[in-house]
Amino acid sequence: MKPKHDKVYLSDAQLKAEFNKCEFCEEKPCRDACPADCSPTDFIRAAKLMKPVDYQRAAAIILGSNPLGGICGHTCPDYHCMKACVHKNFNEAVKIPEVQATIIHNARKFKVEPLFLKAKWNRKNIAIVGAGPAGIGAAAVLGQLGYGVTLFEKSSHAGGMCHYIPDTRLPKSVLKADLQFLKKLGKIEYQFGKEIADPSLLLKQDFVAVIVSTGLDKPMKLNIPGSDKTLDWYQYLSQSQTQPSRRVAIIGGGAIALDCALKALENSAEQVDLICLEVPSEMPLTSKERAHLMNENIGVIGRTSITEITHADHSFKLKGNKVQLKKGLDFSPMNVEPVFGSELHLPGYDIVIFAIGSRSSSPKIAHKGVFYTGDMMHGATTVVEAVATGKNTATEVDGWIQNRKRAAHSQKAKSHVILHGRNMIPIGLESDFFGRKIISPFILSAAPPSDGYEQMKKAYDAGWAGGVMKTCFDDVDIHIPGEYMFQINDTTYGNCDNVSGHPLNRICKEIGQLIKEYPDRLTMASTGGPVTGKDKSDKKVWQSNTLKLEKAGAMGIEYSLSCPQGGDGTKGDIVSQDAELTAKIIDWVMEVSNPEIPKLFKLTAAVTAIYPIMKAIQDVFKKYPGKKAGVTLANTFPSMAFRPGSKENWDEGIVVGLSGEGVIPISNLTLANVARFKMNISGNGGPMDYKTAADFLALGVKTVQFCTIAMKHGYGIIDDLHSGLSYLLQSKGLKSVEELIGIALPNPITGFMELTSKKKISDVVGSLCQHCGNCTRCPYMAIELDKDKIPSTDPSKCIGCSICAQKCFSSALFMRDRTAEELKQLKED
Repeated sequence: MKPKHDKVYLSDAQLKAEFNKCEFCEEKPCRDACPADCSPTDFIRAAKLMKPVDYQRAAAIILGSNPLGGICGHTCPDYHCMKACVHKNFNEAVKIPEVQATIIHNARKFKVEPLFLKAKWNRKNIAIVGAGPAGIGAAAVLGQLGYGVTLFEKSSHAGGMCHYIPDTRLPKSVLKADLQFLKKLGKIEYQFGKEIADPSLLLKQDFVAVIVSTGLDKPMKLNIPGSDKTLDWYQYLSQSQTQPSRRVAIIGGGAIALDCALKALENSAEQVDLICLEVPSEMPLTSKERAHLMNENIGVIGRTSITEITHADHSFKLKGNKVQLKKGLDFSPMNVEPVFGSELHLPGYDIVIFAIGSRSSSPKIAHKGVFYTGDMMHGATTVVEAVATGKNTATEVDGWIQNRKRAAHSQKAKSHVILHGRNMIPIGLESDFFGRKIISPFILSAAPPSDGYEQMKKAYDAGWAGGVMKTCFDDVDIHIPGEYMFQINDTTYGNCDNVSGHPLNRICKEIGQLIKEYPDRLTMASTGGPVTGKDKSDKKVWQSNTLKLEKAGAMGIEYSLSCPQGGDGTKGDIVSQDAELTAKIIDWVMEVSNPEIPKLFKLTAAVTAIYPIMKAIQDVFKKYPGKKAGVTLANTFPSMAFRPGSKENWDEGIVVGLSGEGVIPISNLTLANVARFKMNISGNGGPMDYKTAADFLALGVKTVQFCTIAMKHGYGIIDDLHSGLSYLLQSKGLKSVEELIGIALPNPITGFMELTSKKKISDVVGSLCQHCGNCTRCPYMAIELDKDKIPSTDPSKCIGCSICAQKCFSSALFMRDRTAEELKQLKED
């Protein structure tokens, strides 16, 4: 009976469901729990948009920490990263190993496996004895440091124990791909069939150091009568083809015993029994391994100790006793005792396999230049733990060769080492802001994350290129509601707070401090002024605020003309909804403006037409041809939210500035419409990932401002934004941000009448269908369920709107081209 193979990789819908479960924790407990320090928080965030370039970037994060990232996705237990997932005790942990395996698989499927930079050979060679996970971990680090590495392996293949894991748990293609990745990391080669009895002798050859990582390579057997007639796990698993056996007995209850059982089933065994001291709940198996045990109907004869094995007439008979736990003790082989009078006989097995553990066959001899690592030093561990110890030993060896202090590793199987050739910014992101070079086009908008020196300092330390400090005023009483934030959904926020509570004088001092400490960052300020209709006094304040911020050294000043809460216009709710008023205020500012300090005027997309506003602004700018100026678009969008409040008969309505993912389509359309003005624009309002920010740049903006994403994910999100944009540029064949800016112009919008009239039809992947019936809610009544509750689409009714496919949570429904007959039915109807 062959084992039932689980679906090896997550479907796109399943992967998306796991992504959506991840909280992207600031503390990254999943990373801290990973022996190799691989960060699920980061690789899930990188892959979340699920494009080939996203899988490439996510795979770079994985493989940079764990060169056997593909293998570990299949073999990692649930007691490392998954145990630390914050959802574990809430509902269900993210299935991190399966997600990791799928990401690596998809990167390779789309032929975008990341390329790591190769170091120049430093003319020094290191020998590694044993090409298992620990040796491979060490080789990857050393190869990336420029050393020539030779792995000596006594068998005919690399991978150590990984090579013997059945395909049911680890497809051989994954092992092969990970080993091929290793070869690309540097000057790394294998010598197979080489058993090294004395590793120190390699130092007399062309090697400056030797690492021994032979693992636990000598299987153990019970010293009982008849054991010499049996096989050990290594003999059995290493056989490329085994003699089919109808009944198989495996003595042992751990992962290796399970691997033997799965291989026996692959060889058509009809009965497979694990004979062990444990009961099933005590067996040292992961949840995934335990599922194999149950799903494959593998027998478990627990609390049994074998004392004698006899072999006659091509059949094995096992003699033993039942055992019990000593009273009050937890399970341990040392805590069991025989049950008096419980002798038992287990006859009729075709083969008996011992899978009770292993030990190292290599003696550990102290010798200068010889280092030991992996399971032979720390006992039986997981693949990821072996990789981690190998990485640590590699840094220890490098330190010894370079006469540096040896790296201190507080945990035997925790490694923070990242491969040197990993490059998360393959294309430089240097950008331009009115002639000033900045490290990237991504800056913080005037919002809570930029409300003062401490916030800006934290942002700059995290890697932000710049920021507009939250809007401030001079000597004005500021009212900020106590509860001003609204979470519309996970990616769309609203706020009823429009300005900073800090006075202008404080901000001026903080600007000077920030510029002194971070001269390479773009430190800007935001301000405004009264709009009372008394032009003389209003103008004085706008100009005074401008001059104070210029004197403070602000690298640019933004003016709030689009507060969603209103109250600053004389004829409308928002200043920049009024072309005449907008032009008047901009003229006040430009009149006194220092030509070298850029001015940005923050507008709203909440207008019937943006053209009259932009035309009025353009006319003002023409009056001051030598002065640097532009606009910020499209800001938060004015809207209303309900909440319990002071009203007795209904919730109170609050005007909020809508921001985040929900306003992206509005911002995109506004930016596309203003592109014709060829004005310097700072994009604002909506971006929650690198791709939507890149869309802004493609529409011609020079910088992109972020607010909601920093509030949701913290300042550290900038690393993901930077690497995402850089990898996107590389995938598009672009060599700079400058090449991206305006790439969607001059015709960014395809007109409605230009859209194709070709109508596709929905179809279904039956194996993915979960039979929920939600697709029958089709507004055109084109979908019905068959007798098996599988959707069936009527081609005469389906007009190809695709809403059914878009809302199918399991991705069972998809759109395809119509056949000639289906097209005919639609036309005839």
